[in-house]
Amino acid sequence: MKGLDYKLLRALDAVLQEQNFERAARSLHLTQSAISQRIKQLEQQFAEPLLIRSQPLLATPLGQKLLAHYRQVHQLELELAGELTPATPQGPIRISIAVNADSLATWFLPAIAPML
Repeated sequence: MKGLDYKLLRALDAVLQEQNFERAARSLHLTQSAISQRIKQLEQQFAEPLLIRSQPLLATPLGQKLLAHYRQVHQLELELAGELTPATPQGPIRISIAVNADSLATWFLPAIAPML
């Protein structure tokens, strides 16, 4: 088996969470066709259906296993991100920005003034 493609698993998760391909597409900022193609790719990769297309939409046993794995990995990523990026900065954050002279002379300083 080749490695899992998490963007495909994310689409499967979204379809089951939203109970609708169109709403899943909106939640992932994709087209409905892109969601359908991702589900189709997953089903081709595993050579069996992952969704029971009924009302409500259900995952097949293999679909349930893949979703459980995806959700565990997603949770681990969220926990790691929380550990790596503190919720509140310890002091001012310094950033460097390159701006051309025309922008600096016209709109840039007024645009960032509220953040300074």
